[in-house]
Parts: sequence; C-alpha cells; structure tokens
Amino acid sequence: MVWQSVGQHTFLPTDREVQVGSFDLAPGQDTLWVRITQLNQPATWPWSYGILSWRNVDGLSLGSTKAYSSQLGEVFRLGVGLPPSDGTGSLWFEPRSFNLGWLKAGFPWSLEFEAQAGTSGGTGAAAVTGSFVSSAGAGLELVRVVFPSP
Repeated sequence: MVWQSVGQHTFLPTDREVQVGSFDLAPGQDTLWVRITQLNQPATWPWSYGILSWRNVDGLSLGSTKAYSSQLGEVFRLGVGLPPSDGTGSLWFEPRSFNLGWLKAGFPWSLEFEAQAGTSGGTGAAAVTGSFVSSAGAGLELVRVVFPSP
C-alpha cells in the first residue's frame, strides 16, 4: 500500500484543533495508519505531542492517540477494532498547550501528514485480557495487522 498525502500544516499559537485534510475509509476498513513528519528544524527544546484523531459524523470512531513529531517520520495507529458506520471523514491534530507556548515564543512547527487505511484483521481467535503479561506483570495488548493486497 502506498502512503497518501493528507496535508501539511504550520501550527500557529491560535491553533487549538486543526483539520489536516479529508481521508475516507473503504467499507470494512477499521484501522488508519498515519505517518507524521516534522518539516522544520527542531528548536533547542523538543516539541511535545499533539492529539491525533480521525473524525466522521459519528465523532472519533477510530479513537485518538498521542502523536509526536520526528524529522524522520513516525507512524501512529488509529483504530478500535470496529469499522466506522460511515467511512467519510477527516484527519485532525490538536497541539497541546506545551507546544502552544513555544509557538507563541516564535518557534514554528510544520508537520506533514500521510495515511493509509486497512483492517486490523480479526481471525476469530481470542484471548482473555491480561492473560499475556510482561515480566513486570503488566498486561500485553495483542494486535494482528493485515495490510490489503496491492
């Protein structure tokens, strides 16, 4: 699958919620992978995160996640295992207040957003939550990712 450009944005101190661009899911798709690439040079202080989400008429059907930026690009996953009832939607990004302080101080934050959609690939197999644990005793999330054929 090929990354599709969703949009670029240079964040300003007044940006609270930014609609980056439209991105639609095909019927049955329940997962969106988003690659965020920082386009500008980092300031002396590292940028914090923003909240990444995909919104449609039903709200945040794929959930939301903390998303950081990197000049190398980093991939984030949105999905809750269920396809949205309506696949027409948009990608949104909300810079957190820590970043807004640096923006007010004159440091720009330019990000590029690319995405691809697919299914998380349920197989009918199941496990009881917490039945797989780390050596520290924390529950592990089991995820199987299946990309559609080209």
